[in-house]
Amino acid sequence: MKRTQLIFVITLLIEAGLTYACSSFLSIRFIELMFFSGLLFSVLTFWFSSSGSNSAHSHYKTHSMRLMSGATIEHNPFRLRWTAYFFASLSFTGVGLIFFVLLTNVIPPVS
Repeated sequence: MKRTQLIFVITLLIEAGLTYACSSFLSIRFIELMFFSGLLFSVLTFWFSSSGSNSAHSHYKTHSMRLMSGATIEHNPFRLRWTAYFFASLSFTGVGLIFFVLLTNVIPPVS
């Protein structure tokens, strides 16, 4: 197994383990929590695997620093690294979304 595939599988196992721990702690079914935890994992991996910035807040900080110091500061362009961590988080979110939609729309609740 290649290193990236191993990272992908380990990331999925860690995300599933954390989701299972949260679902058992909160007394919620695993599949109901899977999409939302996957979304959280995807946002966090997106946040930490990207570099540079094009946000308005970053431009404001850069311009105010340039006005105070007189130095020219260039922006780093936004760049997202497509890592195995990010793909695993997106896959976990996608599978969780499919299960969540099927669970809420197709399967009637048990009374």
